Amino acid sequence: MSTVASDPPARRTTGRTFVGLLRALVPTLVVVVLLVLWQRGEARPVPTVDPNPEIAYAKRISPTPLPAPGALPDGWRATSARVDAPSGEGRPPVTLTVGYLTPAQRFAQVVVSDRPAGRVLQEAVPGSTEDGAGPAGFTRYRTERGETVLVAQRGVVTVLVTGDASAEDLTLLATSVR
Repeated sequence: MSTVASDPPARRTTGRTFVGLLRALVPTLVVVVLLVLWQRGEARPVPTVDPNPEIAYAKRISPTPLPAPGALPDGWRATSARVDAPSGEGRPPVTLTVGYLTPAQRFAQVVVSDRPAGRVLQEAVPGSTEDGAGPAGFTRYRTERGETVLVAQRGVVTVLVTGDASAEDLTLLATSVR
């Protein structure tokens, strides 16, 4: 009997090489990058809203006469308006919030509520600290982010104005509330 020497079995590769991994991942990464770039698009403009229906509703349902922001110079745009009130009309508290974009493209917000100033301040800008007297009967506060907050108590009504707008724009908005 003769024994035939056989070659050792060929080493089998399973395709788990670094090159194989790159071949599998590169197309996936290219697709992900293209999707991210496609989704970025252009920035959407901030919408403009008419706050008058919300202002009228807040005044109608509040048992206390609520002041509201008045006319502002050209370039100011209302971007949001909402009324927070319990179910049923004529029961406090009622809170009107209107957000604005100033001519300098900065944010300003006014909150008018028939709740005490401390509660409105805590809910609207928690962590604010008093920073002295503000314009026309307002007290100035500073938020943790360094933004200005103006708060005035007018009888049982609180008026709060805040945002990253300039102090002049915040003062203009605050004094427009009548």
